[in-house]
Amino acid sequence: MAFWGIELVPEKPYTLVFDKSRGRLRISKATLGIDDHSEERSVVRCKVGDKCPILLCSLRPRVKESCSIDVEFNEDDDVVFEVIGPATTSVHLAGFYLAISHYRDNGQSDHCGLNDMKKTVDNGAEVNGRVRKFSNGLVIEDLVLNPERVSILATPGSTVLISYVGQLKSNSLVFDSSFSKPPFLFKLGAGEVIKGWDIGINGMRIGDKRRLTIPPSLAYGSKGRENVPPDSEVVFEIEMLKILR
Repeated sequence: MAFWGIELVPEKPYTLVFDKSRGRLRISKATLGIDDHSEERSVVRCKVGDKCPILLCSLRPRVKESCSIDVEFNEDDDVVFEVIGPATTSVHLAGFYLAISHYRDNGQSDHCGLNDMKKTVDNGAEVNGRVRKFSNGLVIEDLVLNPERVSILATPGSTVLISYVGQLKSNSLVFDSSFSKPPFLFKLGAGEVIKGWDIGINGMRIGDKRRLTIPPSLAYGSKGRENVPPDSEVVFEIEMLKILR
């Protein structure tokens, strides 16, 4: 997951050229630039290839200066972003590139990378090298492995610092992420987080990235949480930033 951000200025469109090597771009937020002279609104829109332009959001100083957006781009055609509004007011777009393994040449979403498995086994056995499926429903996929495999492991009792993105498996809706706030610090195995994290983050090294597909029993259960319906299976992409003893 790599950060992405641009500043849009009126009458200066920005063209996003698709790069398969970087994966899908997800834009998560639009924020007005600093401007104390205008009360007029600014509208952000995008245009994919020859398709009709689509409005993404409308912002107004001192009324609504930021807007959460959840939109992904995985297009062969260029995507053009522009802001329509006062000449002195810019808009900042922020988001991130999803892991390359999210991308599929047929354009279809393949949650957890399980559709093309040749075999499925329980009890943590290896599946296609980097995917493990457990009898409790948890799936752990190693996206990036630290080449220095002798580095410190995260184990129960370790204090770890991570960045993350959480999605509903059913529709890929992002319900939580650390990109709009500081990285998350917690003690592994102490019950401070959902069980799927305590189990799935165990064994990571600094620089490792994993995708965890977590069943309701190891996530938010029958109660759910904000933006997570009851009995929802969730998917987290997690990067290990620091491990403290």
